[in-house]
Amino acid sequence: MNAGLSVGVAAGREQFEVVVLGATPPVCSARFPSNAIGWAAVRGFLASQRLPVRMAVAGVAALGFALAVGNANDRRVLIVSPTVAKSALKLAVHARNSL
Repeated sequence: MNAGLSVGVAAGREQFEVVVLGATPPVCSARFPSNAIGWAAVRGFLASQRLPVRMAVAGVAALGFALAVGNANDRRVLIVSPTVAKSALKLAVHARNSL
């Protein structure tokens, strides 16, 4: 996959934190509710990107989030053990280095 955006998602029960590397500004972060509305906001962001996206997700809601967002052309989602990385920033770095 070509260079693009690296996204880390710390998916908790009540909210999830998203950190994006490679965007403008170089690092941006946001928090969303961990429900269908929050997932839809991230899907909308991903759909608007023209760059490839690599995403690493960890946390109690990681599986549900990954299924809601899903893989697509130029988008790869990796579910990561929280022992590898817990923070959204570390997950974004893991996505950049691993996918």
